[in-house]
Amino acid sequence: MPPTPLARPVVAIAGCGYVGMRLAHWLAAGGYAVLAGSRDPGALRHRLPRNALAFRLDLDSGAGVAALAAADRVVAAYPPPRGGTNDPRSARLVAAMADRGKPQQAVYLSTTGVYGDRGGKAVSEIDAPAPRSERAQRRLDAEARWRRLGREGRFRVSVLRVAGIYGPGRLPAEAVKAGTAPRVAWPETRYTNTIHVDDLVALIGRVLDNGRPNRVYHGCDGQQRRQGALIEAVARALGTSLPPPLDPAAAERELSPMRLSFLAESRCCCNQRARRELGWSPRFTDLDAGVAASLAEQRGEG
Repeated sequence: MPPTPLARPVVAIAGCGYVGMRLAHWLAAGGYAVLAGSRDPGALRHRLPRNALAFRLDLDSGAGVAALAAADRVVAAYPPPRGGTNDPRSARLVAAMADRGKPQQAVYLSTTGVYGDRGGKAVSEIDAPAPRSERAQRRLDAEARWRRLGREGRFRVSVLRVAGIYGPGRLPAEAVKAGTAPRVAWPETRYTNTIHVDDLVALIGRVLDNGRPNRVYHGCDGQQRRQGALIEAVARALGTSLPPPLDPAAAERELSPMRLSFLAESRCCCNQRARRELGWSPRFTDLDAGVAASLAEQRGEG
């Protein structure tokens, strides 16, 4: 259930994409006022709830950053740029917030990719990051900027390291049907981490309400999953044969470096801190149930 606020704090979503749109509806249902920032606010307006306002936000140029001064809380859900090891978007937004002295709180959505390859070992929130890809290095740079802002004491900043997100409209269903969903036949078992979008949205809400200052939380379902588990669950739900796996050499040739980086790393992230400190628990720990619910929503059922 969405939170029941004592007042109507304004929550700004900086980067209102797939997760941000689900979050906007969840917050609005709880009575919050929502500011939804996007480079193309016109594309958002017909999809937003009634008590949400879309505005133009471009973190490359700085356009719209001043609008965040009206917010009590900010959820930073934007991606970093595609190149380099630093995140100038976070640098720009954090500097603007430091100058204005608002909002009261920020939650930055990062990635579990900052841990790099752990050879399938369990990873907790106290383990040191060891990013291997530039993409993960950019995320870690952004985390450092946000946490530095939090250490200055004027804001309560929390970092949420998020696993692979799936949900309605975010499933490889067409690729599974076409036999093109990438599966790699690694010589050893490799593990991945997932979370249903609605579990992630509920977790963001808990962090907004009760997240500890400068705290890192994991946004994952906490289940040990083999690489390819999501593709296998989608295939079962559709009653479709699994696409043939690629051998590692073929994967190196055929997949983009970004896609390959997702498939090559192996780790099992836990979520005990979020469970213990925030009283959160994911609804969809069973991947088949999460995929079935997602497909049913896509079909307009229920």
